[in-house]
Amino acid sequence: MMRNPTLTLYFARRFAKTAIIIFIVVFVLIAFIDYLELARRAAKRDNFDPLIYLLVSLSRVPTVIERALPFTILFAAMASFVMANRQLELVVARASGLSAWQFVLPAGGVAVIFGIMATTLFNPFATMLKEESVAIFNQLTAGVGVQDIGGATQQKPIWLRQSGLEGSSILGAKNSFNRGLSLVEVTAFVFDPGGRLDKRVDARSAELSGNKWVLHDATVTQTGILPQPVATFDLPTDLAPDQVSQQLADPDTISFWSLPQFIEISNKSGVPSDGYEMRYQSLLAQPLLFLAMVLVAATVSLRFSRSRDLGQVILTGVIVGFVLYVVTELANGLGRSGTVLPAVAAWTPSLVATLASVTVLLYREDG
Repeated sequence: MMRNPTLTLYFARRFAKTAIIIFIVVFVLIAFIDYLELARRAAKRDNFDPLIYLLVSLSRVPTVIERALPFTILFAAMASFVMANRQLELVVARASGLSAWQFVLPAGGVAVIFGIMATTLFNPFATMLKEESVAIFNQLTAGVGVQDIGGATQQKPIWLRQSGLEGSSILGAKNSFNRGLSLVEVTAFVFDPGGRLDKRVDARSAELSGNKWVLHDATVTQTGILPQPVATFDLPTDLAPDQVSQQLADPDTISFWSLPQFIEISNKSGVPSDGYEMRYQSLLAQPLLFLAMVLVAATVSLRFSRSRDLGQVILTGVIVGFVLYVVTELANGLGRSGTVLPAVAAWTPSLVATLASVTVLLYREDG
């Protein structure tokens, strides 16, 4: 089908260049907005350092932009096809006997390559930077919850019931990072062997170390005794690191290469692994989703259009791409809840969109 390698390389290079430019623009825009919001909330703090907060913001942006990558591919494909249309390149190519596939397949191939790179390289890099940014920010915000400045990876309160050598305890935290092994804004209710409440411990942060939680900058409160501030407080636990991670780690914060291990541990321990499996299958299906975005763009952008039709073309492409994204997110939720098999939920939207777009293009080309 690729009768002209030079033309194929030309369209592939144009799409890749456009995608990279849009990615950089989106990255800078998100980083700028995130830094302004971060600086606004932290500027009143005594230890405010603009450079450090800029580095923290840049470290958080990749995980945000990762969710926008499908739209980056969509806009890049639409821009490439519309540009070729406006410059009459498609008209000349069609007049020479070339089909639409000569324009679509090079962009689709590049999109698949970008999808593979996003899954295998960008995702691990983004999750690593996010964990580092949260850890650094936790050190910078003594007495201030990470959630107050938008740096946490966990989006809901955490509660764990655990046993120890001296009795059981209930451990709560507002946020977690480092796969659930580090907690922020911690509250612990410690019970004696008889099951009665013995003390309450409030701490800025906590880390799992061996068979205990180490609570930092803690305040211990007991009945009849004034609250006692302590630098560290050791809270025994019978939970292993794997068990803690299974209960607290957000699948979206785990690297693509680490997800199979989490799935295996979950299956062996009897803990539901739907969330991890759904995330893993979604990342595997990402190249197909990128290809679907290119094909969606092709269905609305390849026809020659005058200036007054350009807005309609862009709007149609955005609407179709947004619908595909929403359907993908809905399937993601069904897969995480176990309602639908994760593999089915992850692959079906992209596969259906790809087949539908190919059908439309075949009908237009071959009737």
